[in-house]
Amino acid sequence: MKDHLSVFTIIFYPFNGENRQTIFDNPYAQYKVNLLSLYFQDKINLGRLRLSPGVRIDYTDLPNKPVLSRQVQSSHMDPNYGNTYTYTPLSQLNNDYLTKPAISPRLGFTWDVTEDRSVVVRGGSGIFVGRIPFAWLGHAYYNDGVGFGSYDYNSPTAAQLAANGDPLVRGNFPKWQNSSKVQVDLIDNNFKMPRVWRSSLAFDYTFAGHKLTLEGIYTKVLYDLKFQQVNKTDNVTYYSYDTNHEMPVYTTNINSNFSNAYLLSNTREGYRYNLTAQISKSYNFGFNFFVAYTYGDAKDITNGVLNSMESNWQMNQSLTPNDPKLTTSNFAIKNRVVANLGYGFDISKSNRLSANVYFNAQSGNPFSWGFVNSTIANTGQAAGLSYIFKDAAEAAKYIVPIKDASGNVLVTAQQQIADYEIFVSGNKYLNTRRVKFMERNGDFTPWNIQADFKIMDEIRLSERSKNNIQISLSIINLTNMLNKNWDKVYFVPNTFNSTANVGLTKVGNVAAGQPSAGDPTYNFKTPGLPYTVDQFASRFQAQLGVRYNF
Repeated sequence: MKDHLSVFTIIFYPFNGENRQTIFDNPYAQYKVNLLSLYFQDKINLGRLRLSPGVRIDYTDLPNKPVLSRQVQSSHMDPNYGNTYTYTPLSQLNNDYLTKPAISPRLGFTWDVTEDRSVVVRGGSGIFVGRIPFAWLGHAYYNDGVGFGSYDYNSPTAAQLAANGDPLVRGNFPKWQNSSKVQVDLIDNNFKMPRVWRSSLAFDYTFAGHKLTLEGIYTKVLYDLKFQQVNKTDNVTYYSYDTNHEMPVYTTNINSNFSNAYLLSNTREGYRYNLTAQISKSYNFGFNFFVAYTYGDAKDITNGVLNSMESNWQMNQSLTPNDPKLTTSNFAIKNRVVANLGYGFDISKSNRLSANVYFNAQSGNPFSWGFVNSTIANTGQAAGLSYIFKDAAEAAKYIVPIKDASGNVLVTAQQQIADYEIFVSGNKYLNTRRVKFMERNGDFTPWNIQADFKIMDEIRLSERSKNNIQISLSIINLTNMLNKNWDKVYFVPNTFNSTANVGLTKVGNVAAGQPSAGDPTYNFKTPGLPYTVDQFASRFQAQLGVRYNF
């Protein structure tokens, strides 16, 4: 049951020694989740104004909660608590969550200003409740340290191996359990399902057959998700170049019984919005069109796209992973243009031919620059943000020669620094971050642009019959058919939560006695492009369809 993205060597096993087949037939993490909802809505007509008030009641029932182990309940307090992050101390956890219903009122309205619907104002506001992937709860049940758990040993000594035997042999598990650390996944007191307050306002204006729409939607987070690793002693240091103390460097764990203690809790930070302008019209001779432009943004502290508390924490690119700052969401699309052109005409009374071109162009996907599968802050993260040196002189303090096992220089520091300067100067975003740290999702891939085409012949079996046959040809990514270099689809692989390698690899630390003693030293190798091309989506595709409607 170990998440494959972990950087720790951990093995899960039942404390009672049950074999694999027994575990498969009788999984330890057995629990039920009951989702109950009740909704009331009314419609009130007040002349030109129509109101739609409503209220929804949601209750998430979790009949049996994960067990809190004695190690959790007796865990001592960090004497440095609150220096860089806060949380509910482990000894104060009581599993008092998902015990109250969520009441979500909302109100929608439509106002026909001119009584002929040529000018309409509409909108609404309300609270909406979501849910979490319940697989996360499964980790809390397995990683309880009571009936099922894990041991964690990185590079065991010869003496430990001699005393405990092979750690992969099931019969030796109890020995390692007594001499190793365990991982626990925990849920904060009063944890609530995700909840937002969403409001919208729109104006519809019809003139000379054209319909113009202006609409805005704003969503404010009331309760979102927060993942922490709460076994890190909050007695931190900072590297000398981190003059604003943005990236704390951790040293030790609070409780030596735990390798990791992951906590799922809530945050009230986060919002998203979009503004849309659209115009459309249908003409009597068969032509129709619409064009829309949307500008938006989305901010959050984590995206919650991975399959465990551990991975959501490890892959959250933050300088302060236990107190992540509000920044661009993985799902933020700044600009989007959508258009459709259509034309249809009757070949005969029972035969109609139509064609449509659909166009979509949108800003690229956000991604982060940093370290892939490594960290320089001793946090255990598998995706971290890096610092950009001011110039070649500052880079010279930290970039060291690349050597082979015998100590022979393969690439000099001077060559690496020159390559680093070319790389940073050649990237618009990186060049703006000099003497600064990278931002989570601070950069974007190129725009994604695509046009699709469809032509359809609709044949009625007779003039009065409702039955018809539709024969269609659809071409997806039409412009790529015209030129193979057009309309590529770009993305950053999600393996490390859309993190691109900045090319720096930590190899040591500045020696004592130097002005920057203790700071990390690096080797640099120019990385490839931060994004890749979706080879399938970037190719044109054609589909021939036949459909019979009756």
